[in-house]
Amino acid sequence: MKKRLLMLVTKRKFAIAHLLVALLLSISARTQLPTAQTIASQMKVGWNLGNTLEAICGETVWGGATTTQQLINTVKASGFNTIRLPVSWDCHATNGVIDPNWMARVKQVVDYCMNQNLYVIINIHWDNGWLENNVTTSAQASVNAKQQNYWTQIGNYFKNYNERLLFASANEPNATDATGMSVLLSYHQTFINAVRATGGNNSSRTLIIQGPQTNIDLTNNLMNTMPTDQIANRLMVEVHYYTPWQFCGLTEDASWGSMFYYWGNGYHSTTDASRNATWGEESEVERGLGLMKSKFIDKGIPVIIGEYAAVKRNLSAPSDQSLHVASRLYFYKYLVNSARSKGIIPICWDINMQMYNRSTSAVLDQPVIDAIMQGAGISTGSYVTLTNRATGLLIDGMYRSSNGSNAGQYSSSGSDAQKWVLEPAGSYVKIKNKATGIYLDGMGRTANGSICGQWATSSSNNQQWLQVAAGSYMKFQNRATGLYLDGLGATTNGADLGQWQNSSSNNQQWAVTTLANGRRDVSMPVVSSPDESMAALALNPNPFTTNFKLTIPDPGKVLRIAIFDIMGRQVETIEQAAILNSLSLGASLKSGVYVVKVYGVNEVRSFKVIKK
Repeated sequence: MKKRLLMLVTKRKFAIAHLLVALLLSISARTQLPTAQTIASQMKVGWNLGNTLEAICGETVWGGATTTQQLINTVKASGFNTIRLPVSWDCHATNGVIDPNWMARVKQVVDYCMNQNLYVIINIHWDNGWLENNVTTSAQASVNAKQQNYWTQIGNYFKNYNERLLFASANEPNATDATGMSVLLSYHQTFINAVRATGGNNSSRTLIIQGPQTNIDLTNNLMNTMPTDQIANRLMVEVHYYTPWQFCGLTEDASWGSMFYYWGNGYHSTTDASRNATWGEESEVERGLGLMKSKFIDKGIPVIIGEYAAVKRNLSAPSDQSLHVASRLYFYKYLVNSARSKGIIPICWDINMQMYNRSTSAVLDQPVIDAIMQGAGISTGSYVTLTNRATGLLIDGMYRSSNGSNAGQYSSSGSDAQKWVLEPAGSYVKIKNKATGIYLDGMGRTANGSICGQWATSSSNNQQWLQVAAGSYMKFQNRATGLYLDGLGATTNGADLGQWQNSSSNNQQWAVTTLANGRRDVSMPVVSSPDESMAALALNPNPFTTNFKLTIPDPGKVLRIAIFDIMGRQVETIEQAAILNSLSLGASLKSGVYVVKVYGVNEVRSFKVIKK
């Protein structure tokens, strides 16, 4: 009996132990983070918080500002769902120990991104070049020791974060041959081993390794093996794209080559031909990204373009500033479209911090953001107003909902009839009215002065418009007819919206103002009320004799200021870069009645002023 009882107890213990093992294995399986392929399918387009956390050795020393939740909110609202955080660590370490205050600050910025459900990548960036400039056999042991040390600390600090946090081994490691590639793989292997050893979610976190110099051709030729990982399908590859450098980054002519101002088919200058790109255009994009697709994507290894950009130059005659700006937008749109079509994740570098005001979080370059989103086929659900440069009237659907109805123009009212969505349609956009849901339609009209109509959605080219940059304004060219949206100089409320062949007239130029209430996620915390800041605008004296003072409590909330005469003609404009807390205006105006319009993020405030 005792023997039988002992056997029963032993069997029961064995069964319980077996059950516990199975349970532990089940829990382990359930807590594994998603695969790199799954995560890559969710990461659409990204933005770099550059010149900030990687600055040597302080967040603001490279001209940036202290990063806020509001800035990250604005980036999310623009349509980006991934943020890459370049970070320096070595200059924040003493005797190999990372400053806990710095670690906490990086965590705070990561949390800003997590609050918006963004994917976020943290790396070891240039960091005075301790890794990037030392991909050599002589430095291999010391660099690997430092790589092991830092990633152990970083990994332990962030190991409980979910799959939306990704780690990247390096930035642009300078390997150029097979020997350097072998050394670089050892750095990546150390990175992987160190992160995995910290446990927690790091056991299955997606990690990103960089090709040599993050150069596409070097990566294709040299990176023929991947590091070893204890868990399958958790690695991504990173390359960068600044091709051709003469267009993307060169800011003065060099001995080896001159700057390119114009890039892409249809965007070359006939009068400034020496500045046309002579290589590195669409076919090069397809070739380079095609290599990454066949070498990695097609084999189940996701690829990110960790950085890409094209600098915006300020040109003087005889160079064509408008054509340069238009070709730059085309570059962004084409590159992003090509990358996304191949399953590659593009993450733009905010070159010279031109996209967002890092202090106020205001959008500075909406056309580039729009080009990126159009290239990615992403509709942010944002509404815009379209204000004529010559007259100040807005394109207005006039609440007309019947096919073939005329589109109109009206002074700012805030009505839904003046709010439009720019829906991507390949390289074009369709312009949809918020109030009625119907679209601006050229109606196949080819005569100058013909009226622009409205129609329910269709696949007709009459509903597709090409956005053409004209300085800080946009022109809209109909795909079917080639005519442009034109205000025709109309200053009367309710006037019809017209069309005309291409001209340099301000009647064809439109200010595209994004409305924050059409973009904001319901989960997004509102840091400050734009309406309150606009309501606090003050103008005095009125009437005035020489000039008047316009007081603006929050200049970051103001996109543009324009002054119109009694005939509705725009006589003065102040662009965002020149807007301050206090402006003295009106000195050049003649005696008469004027309307001052202040274009904000959410609304337009108008003031009637009289000069004696």
